[in-house]
Amino acid sequence: MQINPLSFKGYVPVKFYARNPKDGKYSRVIKHENLRKCQGFVVRNLNGTAKSNRNEEFVNFYRKQDKDYRYCPAVMSMYDEDRGRDPIVYMITGSDVDIAKQMAKPVGIAKGESLDRLGTTKSFEAKYEAQNYTQNIKRFLARNCKRLKNTKGQNLTLRVFFNPKYNKKNELKGFDFVHSEFIVEQ
Repeated sequence: MQINPLSFKGYVPVKFYARNPKDGKYSRVIKHENLRKCQGFVVRNLNGTAKSNRNEEFVNFYRKQDKDYRYCPAVMSMYDEDRGRDPIVYMITGSDVDIAKQMAKPVGIAKGESLDRLGTTKSFEAKYEAQNYTQNIKRFLARNCKRLKNTKGQNLTLRVFFNPKYNKKNELKGFDFVHSEFIVEQ
């Protein structure tokens, strides 16, 4: 499916898929720690902070689709844990990243104070600020941001495909990028 270049102020849902080494088919990544690894790849590459193996193919693909990112190359992701069995990552781009970062500052402050006082970042205050941030960012997305759409006005989702990497003990250590695409959400 050919999707024309887009311009939006806001966010796009991102879904990750990993290839099953046994049958070669792709399955949706839903385990929290694996979502974080995939999410890290996307954010580090688009923000230009990937220390090694920056994937220019992915960055150029995304840049062509998102006019806001082209002029303000910054992204921030939000993991939605309230979706139960179907967790999803939202990626905020453009100038909205600065607003989202400002909203996240109280979480960092609470964690820092907790670490100084208690030696851990898992205090009641830090958890409260994290929950408050999650609710605030969801409201911000719903009220102030627009969902990525194609030229026909259909909602789009970014899908990113990976091959899993294993260590010598056959434990998952990460993912290698394969390709990405925007699809019309059904």
